[in-house]
Amino acid sequence: MAGVLSYGLFNTVYYIFAFLFVFLYVSPSPRGLGFAAAAKNFLKVFAMVWAGSQVTKLVRAGGALMMAPFMEKALNMLSSSTGVFKTRGQAVAAIVAFCFSLAGVLFLAVTALWA
Repeated sequence: MAGVLSYGLFNTVYYIFAFLFVFLYVSPSPRGLGFAAAAKNFLKVFAMVWAGSQVTKLVRAGGALMMAPFMEKALNMLSSSTGVFKTRGQAVAAIVAFCFSLAGVLFLAVTALWA
């Protein structure tokens, strides 16, 4: 479970930074286009980011593999008797929810700001 969670964290970091880089530098769009045009631009940018993620997949998987023992320790700390969560499942669910929430809010906020 720690390896999968590590890969998810690497994906979150990759998608956030790659999205911002592509949105702001590679394919910048002018502000004030309206939400429909901004959403269309978001889809174009996200397609480029996804294509880039296919190229970096092996590197992210290797990084996740190296980070798995540290994630295992973090999950044990978070779910121990003195930890924040009662079970490892709760700790994993909280980390996954945080990753999805962070990425979703960022994508929506940047798209809405350019609308």
